[in-house]
Amino acid sequence: METEGFVTVDDKAAKAAEEDEVDDEEWTDLERFQNFVTSQHPLRRLVCVRGLPDLVNSLDITDVVQLILQPLQAILNDGESSVRDALASNLASIVKNVMEKENLTDVEQFVECIWSVSFPLIIDQDQQVRAVAEDGVIEYISLIPEDLVKSIMLDSILGLVEQESEDDRITGMKLLGEISFKLGHATVKSSVGPKVINLAEDSMFRVRKAAALYIGKVSRWGSREYAVDVLLPVYLKLADDEIWGVRKACADSLADMAASITSEMRGKHILPLFDKLATDVSRWVRNAAFQHLGPLIATLSTEEVTPKLLQYYSSMATGKGQSVTADHDLPTFCAYNFPAVVMTVGRENWVHLQEAYHELINDIQWKVRRTLSYSIHEIALILGPELTQESLLPALDTFLQDLDEVKVGVLQNLAKFFRVLDPSMREKYVSVLCNIEMETYNWRFRLLLAQQLGELFKLYEEEIVKNELYPMFMKLCRDPVAEVRNASCNQIDAILDRIDELKVDWRDEFMEELHDLATDRSFQHRLMFAQMCGVLLSSAALKVKTFENDFLNHLMPLAEDKVANVRKKTGKCFQIMSTLKGFSNESRIQGVIKALKNDKDIEVLRTMGIEMDVGITAQKYSSNSISNDSEIN
Repeated sequence: METEGFVTVDDKAAKAAEEDEVDDEEWTDLERFQNFVTSQHPLRRLVCVRGLPDLVNSLDITDVVQLILQPLQAILNDGESSVRDALASNLASIVKNVMEKENLTDVEQFVECIWSVSFPLIIDQDQQVRAVAEDGVIEYISLIPEDLVKSIMLDSILGLVEQESEDDRITGMKLLGEISFKLGHATVKSSVGPKVINLAEDSMFRVRKAAALYIGKVSRWGSREYAVDVLLPVYLKLADDEIWGVRKACADSLADMAASITSEMRGKHILPLFDKLATDVSRWVRNAAFQHLGPLIATLSTEEVTPKLLQYYSSMATGKGQSVTADHDLPTFCAYNFPAVVMTVGRENWVHLQEAYHELINDIQWKVRRTLSYSIHEIALILGPELTQESLLPALDTFLQDLDEVKVGVLQNLAKFFRVLDPSMREKYVSVLCNIEMETYNWRFRLLLAQQLGELFKLYEEEIVKNELYPMFMKLCRDPVAEVRNASCNQIDAILDRIDELKVDWRDEFMEELHDLATDRSFQHRLMFAQMCGVLLSSAALKVKTFENDFLNHLMPLAEDKVANVRKKTGKCFQIMSTLKGFSNESRIQGVIKALKNDKDIEVLRTMGIEMDVGITAQKYSSNSISNDSEIN
């Protein structure tokens, strides 16, 4: 080959070809794809592939097959792995965008084409491309009809496990495990099971490891009888493998295997196996066993859960017992699975878990405490009022004094937690709500409180509602942060329902404070009143007469507000009213709508359904309104 310095003649030719390529600004996205998919310029091919999901979304399924998937065959052998990787990462999005289209036809042809693109990528020589493609197939497999999975995809996956390449056999085992839920009992027994059994005897430990990791998933989608009689013995043999990585994979699939067999077999084989894995000579095996203990317990019935098993589980938090030498991540796993474990064993066995919970809420790792703070309301629902007040209120107090990252979890679900408490205890914790409302350095805490006001109003009787929650609501409606104000206003429907339910004698006073928002000097507060009206009008439980009496007369003047945003929000309300029946002042409503359709602001006009061209016409309508919004300026 001729060379000139360090640049070959072929390099020069390629560069010249790149420079000769046309990039027409008039091209549509499809035309650009068709011209760039075989471009000499790698960057153009990369950009072309990255834009596939949006392009596919704009085409019907026939065009996707003929104009997109068939030309993509050229990318499968692209010399740049980054281009192939980009294609692999978009597989799931392409399938999702196509399968969500209405009136689908030619689905079989589409599946054939997408599989013809996917399969070469899952056996790509580049491990990154291969891994990304595998994940893409696993993600989109749920969208493919079962009959097409079996008729188009299954045979080539089964063929992978027969290949000489160790990587191909591992990929085949992984995919068989992940697609088994689409195959049915008969196919799992006749086609998948025998392959798994062969791979479990493979001479390469990485293949046996893959078999151990996915045999549980295969077992779950075969019949229970087949799982017990055929696959369970294979699994138990793998759990005795001399390679610790294979035994660890068995620990990872422990919960799946337990879920696929009978209660009798779990007691006879799985629980003793956990005991064995939890005391394995390998630290990695022990850690994996404890990591999956929570999911394992969640597959059992209350009667199957032995005190020894709960002791094992508690030891992850307390450090007592068999897991004392285990990894520092175990408290995290223990905390994450705590609600599922409590749900399984029931409140009657809380005594076996109480010490572990106490240790976890005081764990040195804030992520452990954060996990529990997000689930405290779920555990409260399981335990009931008595145990919640005895065991969880101290945890609540601890979390409320913790780091913001921990505190946020309990604040987000405070109303749900309070719902479990006895009314008398609930009243004692009103001070917590007041402290949140007075929060100054973190407005997001006020936002969380505002989002739960409707639920909180329902939890308390009139005295607390009047003296604490009503003032809190009004203050949050005037909060300096817009997100907080919006969240508060969105609760108006539930709040009014509770006030009416209580039949309070101060309802008129409450309404007067709301009306004050409509005439407030600050446009932000007038905007909040219009937003409240929109919330009420959009409610399925709208009471037209009540809205007319309480809100309509105060909303109408906002259609002439000097601030365009207020008029826009008001316009949305009247647009909703125009679709509803039962308003007595129909002529006044239509008059307001007519006036808003002649507004000088383009956004108001668009809200009222007036189509405006962008350009001079839009400028004509928007320039005046902007300059007139002196309050905003």
